[in-house]
Amino acid sequence: MKPIILALLLLFSEATEPAHAQAVPDATRKSDVKPDPRLAQLEMALNHLSQEQQAVYQQFQMIQELRRNEIQDSQPLTAQGYLAMGGVKDAPPASYDDNIRLQRERTERIQQYTRDLNQLYARYAELGNQKRALLDQLTELAQQAQAGR
Repeated sequence: MKPIILALLLLFSEATEPAHAQAVPDATRKSDVKPDPRLAQLEMALNHLSQEQQAVYQQFQMIQELRRNEIQDSQPLTAQGYLAMGGVKDAPPASYDDNIRLQRERTERIQQYTRDLNQLYARYAELGNQKRALLDQLTELAQQAQAGR
């Protein structure tokens, strides 16, 4: 499931970036045509959405890594786990109650990370939809500007 989510995130980010580069009309580069203030405003909003989307993606990656590490560390506390907690090699293993409590805490953290990842994924997709709407508006304005020449 994780590779699918990552692939979708990369697909969304790559699919919108080239379109933005194409959406900038040639007319805005020429000095004889006055740029439409709506165009600059839309480009600024698009830039802001791209930055926010990148921040959400980075946060997604960090939480995904935390969750992955938590899952890898979720084996019951044996002598190996006890050593990792600062115990000594010949010390008795942690009590059953402690093991159960630690396992529940790990499970709760994993579940919270999963909820956070789902929320971030939804936010990323929402930002992608907003970017697409802005790109459509930019394209429409660019076409109007070219038709008005």
